[in-house]
Amino acid sequence: MPQYAFLKKFLLGALLACVPFALQAEVFTSKDGAFTLDMPAGWKQVQNAPAPTVLSLQKGASRLDIKSVSCTTETCIEKKINADLADVKSKKMQVVGNSYTGEEIKRIEFSTGDPFFYISFFTPKNDFSAGYFLIDSKAYSILAKELTYAETDLVFSFISPVEKPEVKPLELDLKDPRAYDIAALPAVHEEALEETVVAPSAETTPQQTEPAKAKKPSVSFTAKVKKVWNALKGKTLLSKNMPPYVRQLGRGFDVLTVLGLLFILLLTGAGCVRPFLRKGVNLPPANPNSLYPIWFKRLYGTPSLIFRAKDNQGNTLISLSSRWDSLFLFSGLLLIVLSFAVLAVAGLCEQTDLLPVSNFVYNTVYSACSLIIPLGGIVFFCGLVWSQLVLREITLFDRKGQKAAIILQKGFGLKNERYEIYFARSKDVLVVTRQRFTCRRNWRLFTREGAALAHLTEPSLGKALLRKVCGHLWGLLRADYTISGAMDAQGALQNTHAPFDSFVCNIDKPQAINARDLLAVSLLINIRDRDKWYPWFN
Repeated sequence: MPQYAFLKKFLLGALLACVPFALQAEVFTSKDGAFTLDMPAGWKQVQNAPAPTVLSLQKGASRLDIKSVSCTTETCIEKKINADLADVKSKKMQVVGNSYTGEEIKRIEFSTGDPFFYISFFTPKNDFSAGYFLIDSKAYSILAKELTYAETDLVFSFISPVEKPEVKPLELDLKDPRAYDIAALPAVHEEALEETVVAPSAETTPQQTEPAKAKKPSVSFTAKVKKVWNALKGKTLLSKNMPPYVRQLGRGFDVLTVLGLLFILLLTGAGCVRPFLRKGVNLPPANPNSLYPIWFKRLYGTPSLIFRAKDNQGNTLISLSSRWDSLFLFSGLLLIVLSFAVLAVAGLCEQTDLLPVSNFVYNTVYSACSLIIPLGGIVFFCGLVWSQLVLREITLFDRKGQKAAIILQKGFGLKNERYEIYFARSKDVLVVTRQRFTCRRNWRLFTREGAALAHLTEPSLGKALLRKVCGHLWGLLRADYTISGAMDAQGALQNTHAPFDSFVCNIDKPQAINARDLLAVSLLINIRDRDKWYPWFN
């Protein structure tokens, strides 16, 4: 047993003695002494490298070459790495992007703050990594061959700039005897002035006028704006950790943020002014025996779109229609807008250090927004397709709950939309057309045979354009319509311009257009061309 114990100790000691040799690493220094590279065991420096090469290492089939490049700025090496990336893609090589951000060009920084850009790519037979880095305003190119991408990231992180010794100012030690040696100082001779200088009296002193103060040149408004613009020119809300498709917007992201803030301010201002601008409807005296005017009011609180219509005789109709397209559009747009708002706030906080949080928190926020924005885009696109391609159906019910009429959309056209109204009791059919892609909304009512009954259009082009850009602004820009019918009948579809939708329909010759027909058309118009709270092309 003692001999076995001795053998165990001997083997353990030999193993521990071999560990330093197994873990032995070597530090390589570039020819110009600008940086060092701490490599694991097995790497050897290649001798007799070409002139531009400052360091060349090899280990088996793996090789690492670093050469000097004629660049002095970060912009220069960034252009070079972009050119190399384009060249690699043109040769049909596969580029490996960052697994987190998806970026093809990776960027790291040395302890001195100097940048390092590199890319990783491969062919069916070889793996490569190439890049450029800057050290003390000197640029270098690096090419790694037959190294895995994980090894490349590790090896590139081993590059360290050489710290230059600080130049200490020349100081003389106070304990040194030479600090008090004044023997070498030149002798000082005292000389008397030959003539006594008398100060001039106040009487003989010429009066000197004070120099006139220079007037500050007046700065024009354009100069002030230009000065502010130059101050903000280099600043942006974008962060390098934001999603790539957001960073590609560049200054467009800042412009979108400013436009969003302006819209919020406009909506807030309109909400403050709205109580003082009460707009009503101007109606002539109504005939007690006429069905006109007809009042319409939207009912809220359900997923379906519900309108209630009531004529001058007390008859009531309820219209029901689904609005999944609007829900998808609004939900998708809301997700996108909120995500961009969060990105803008996070970018502002990161650039100005308003919140003392770590980069991990910002990266988490950016990652969440990078997932939510495409999701919102998909939802918005589904709503857009639904609104433009899915045929609409509107059902009208009387006070007893029975179907009074059904409005069906009959296909799409490039210039017009066509709707047909079926009345349950009389079996009559009316045709309604809507003109598409116009600045002002335009509707026409026909009989089944094609005889024109009425023409409804917006009177104000300016209001129509403003509504497309700003929304209806708490009802201030809701649409009104003028009605031109048979027998030279004139009427109007007037909105009450309230935050919640309500309007009234009236005509000067009730016998010209059946109230039932105009009621159905009015409901169709306000359902199809519903005014939005937000900017919309409709």
